[in-house]
Amino acid sequence: MEDRKPECPHCGQQLNKWSTPTFNFSDGLGWCSTFLFVCFNDECNFFKNSWKHMVENYGQEMGYRYMLHPDSGESSSLPVGGKNVMKGDIIDEIRESEEKAELEARKKAFQLLTDYFIAKDVDSILKMLMDEAGFGSVRLKAAEHLGELGDGRVIEPLANYKFSHEVVQKKVDESVLIIHRKNFTMECPYCAEVIKMRAKLCKHCGRELTS
Repeated sequence: MEDRKPECPHCGQQLNKWSTPTFNFSDGLGWCSTFLFVCFNDECNFFKNSWKHMVENYGQEMGYRYMLHPDSGESSSLPVGGKNVMKGDIIDEIRESEEKAELEARKKAFQLLTDYFIAKDVDSILKMLMDEAGFGSVRLKAAEHLGELGDGRVIEPLANYKFSHEVVQKKVDESVLIIHRKNFTMECPYCAEVIKMRAKLCKHCGRELTS
């Protein structure tokens, strides 16, 4: 996004930066951003008409404000229970430089990940995925890239590492299955070692495999 804050398409007022909650929700990763652009103009038609819409369609005494995601540029609505709700979390100008630095760092991380993917540098991608302090959205993309590349060497480190984030772990598990399919391999049900799908006996533990 540019330094100039975007404007609300419904009222033309410049959007405010709103600090996102610290707790996770929905997919578990929250907004994957420390702030969102939100219209806090109480006279905005989008906001004013939302109250009637919520009552008539959902029987809820609440409204919603126009919201724009700083990374993707996707717009949506943010539910509110009153005119002054959330206004206390509007980011002041002092914090804007910090938010800008965080946004730039995330963009650089995505670019670095893209470079690794183009170079098929699975070791570097794996390192970014396992960085628990990294951006959640970047780590999810790293897991997806490993599945796309299909390098069987990453199966063992991924299978033996327990990711602290449930959503990242789910994406890793999906990618491991994709890698197995691409390499015609599977995990031995007895010793958990990687073997060929067509194997009748496990070459590691010697157990007979049922079809």
